[in-house]
Amino acid sequence: MSEDRTQPASKRRLQIAREQGQVAHSPELTAAGGWLVAVLLLGFWGEDLAGGLIGLARRSAGGPPVVWVDGPAFVTHIRQAVMAVAVPLGVLLTGFAAGALAAHQLQVRGLWAIGLIAPDPTRLWILGRGGGMAAGFERIAWSVIKAVVLVGVSYWAIRAQWAEIQRVSDLEFPALAIATGHALIQPARVLALVMMVLGLADFGLRHVRYEAMLRTTPQEQREDVRVMEGDVSLRAKRRRLARAWSGDAPELVAGASLVLTGNDGLTLVLAGGPPPRRVTVCNVAQGTTGKGVRRSALAARLPQLDAPDLARRLARHVASGALLPATLPVELMVEVAAAWPAKVS
Repeated sequence: MSEDRTQPASKRRLQIAREQGQVAHSPELTAAGGWLVAVLLLGFWGEDLAGGLIGLARRSAGGPPVVWVDGPAFVTHIRQAVMAVAVPLGVLLTGFAAGALAAHQLQVRGLWAIGLIAPDPTRLWILGRGGGMAAGFERIAWSVIKAVVLVGVSYWAIRAQWAEIQRVSDLEFPALAIATGHALIQPARVLALVMMVLGLADFGLRHVRYEAMLRTTPQEQREDVRVMEGDVSLRAKRRRLARAWSGDAPELVAGASLVLTGNDGLTLVLAGGPPPRRVTVCNVAQGTTGKGVRRSALAARLPQLDAPDLARRLARHVASGALLPATLPVELMVEVAAAWPAKVS
């Protein structure tokens, strides 16, 4: 049955899968979005974080011991020391969480599902997931490729800055901390870009697997379309009537040889002829729709015959249960032959 699934996923199947929380998303791309935002914020708040850590280390290691007698002053000192580190660090962590959440919501197109946002430890056990042995080895190979790329890029980026790190190693502690932070920010940016590229590639592969999972057979595709949009033939008939209403329905007069008109917009499209050859009624319309068919016939330069009595009798014959195109009985063929224009052959 799997080889028969040649049709893309229908709107109905996509809607059902989405309602069940099944959408294509990549945790790697989510993490890359958070990491990218954190690296950008680190460029603005990195010095404040380093300054807070340096100040805390100076107050702890330098100078004579301080004995606090005033309780409120001691609490204020502790609060300032904590806030000097907590505020920049909190901004970085909040930025990472916001970036990861935004990347996730963009992938799932606004679907809010806690099960998709929360970390899933089971995804680490690749062999326990569906798809068979081949799919399991495919996921293992892709995971190994991602790990090798990340480790290799991290090593290369840090190695490229190693000379700069060794150069600033002789500086005093405050200057050393700031200079080292500046030296490591570039590898962090490179790693963020590589993570974003790998995340996009991973999302593309997951989306392909997701679409393949929801593929349908031609019969299932037709059933889904019928459920979502109604019967195809009925919709086509409605479109033809709507176009006939506006006077733009050339297919209603295709293959016709004569248009028979009557009262109240009654219009019959005849094919075949001239008698004694067979004449059939292809289409019957009335009212505004009939007038639209007349305009289509006029645009197609079809001859029109105004015969109200004959048109009414032919319409009554079709309404009695004859299927279109309707073949005329002998008595009606005689009347059509008598009224048929001589110049229409």
